[in-house]
Amino acid sequence: MKKIIALLFLPFLSANAQIGGNSIFQFLNLVPSARVSAQGGNAIANPEEDLNFAIYNPSLLNENVHGQLTFSLVDYVAGITLSDVNYAHHFENVGTFYGGIRYVDYGDFSRASNIGIREGTFTAADMALNIGYGYKLDSNWSFGAGLKVINANYENYNSYGGAVDLAATYQIPSKRFVLALVAKNLGYQFSPFNEERESLPFELQFGISNRFEHLPLRWQITFEQLETWDLRYRDPADVSVNQFTGEVDDNFPSQWNNFFRHVVVGAEFAPTKGLNVQFGYNYRKRQELNLDTRRTSAGFSFGIGVKISKFRLNYGRNFYHVSGTANHFTLRTDLQDFKKKKGPKI
Repeated sequence: MKKIIALLFLPFLSANAQIGGNSIFQFLNLVPSARVSAQGGNAIANPEEDLNFAIYNPSLLNENVHGQLTFSLVDYVAGITLSDVNYAHHFENVGTFYGGIRYVDYGDFSRASNIGIREGTFTAADMALNIGYGYKLDSNWSFGAGLKVINANYENYNSYGGAVDLAATYQIPSKRFVLALVAKNLGYQFSPFNEERESLPFELQFGISNRFEHLPLRWQITFEQLETWDLRYRDPADVSVNQFTGEVDDNFPSQWNNFFRHVVVGAEFAPTKGLNVQFGYNYRKRQELNLDTRRTSAGFSFGIGVKISKFRLNYGRNFYHVSGTANHFTLRTDLQDFKKKKGPKI
């Protein structure tokens, strides 16, 4: 039963909570990367030499991520697992490419007849094959695009689709300042579950980040869901009664509340090349998943990364609800580090 509930409400547990049910293939908005998820689940303006950032903004792909191989695993709610693996390769005078696969396993479910007789089990899973390309025009501008081939398989029901991401990044290296714009999931459902096709979870994002000159800290602010201004909704449970008039007020969120629902704040502190610590806060996630009856940590996230020999291990923890959190693990390495270095000629 827990798995069924989690599958039905998966869109509400992702970064696109209340608008998640308006489109199909919502797993595309989940973030497996521990380093990214720890910064509020959105870090499109972070130019660090890590393929995990470029996966969500292909215009960050450049020669610095050449040869990087990354694997992420997420211990999600109700036994759901999310994973991805990606690799990047740079071609001189052409650009940088990456390829990867993302997979969501919802586990086993009990199959029953209309009268409740058990008839075995079935599985449910989502998968996407990803290809990305980035080109650095000059020291300031870079552009990128990504292609996704999507499949959803729930018991005997299948659906296929395709989507593209478009991205642009502007940097001022001397000021350590970055601006990024990403249009995600522009696509089409090729084969629907039934006769009716559904839209994909298109999203427009804009990010700003800056690294202090004399402090190893990069802050970032990401504005998400810019294609949909009003993210508020009426909560039938959030009402109050005027003690004088007896009128019922539904406590509809203010315009400022709606503005901050678009905002994700993140920060990364990296005192050394072998250690980094992340923090994040997603206002909308907290508004939609918090409880009035008790204090929770919904909307907050944190993480830590360390370098061990030729590998970098990152851990991130996202707080969704009192009933469940998500633990993210990412292992990254550079295959170039395993190549034998040629000794000096005699």
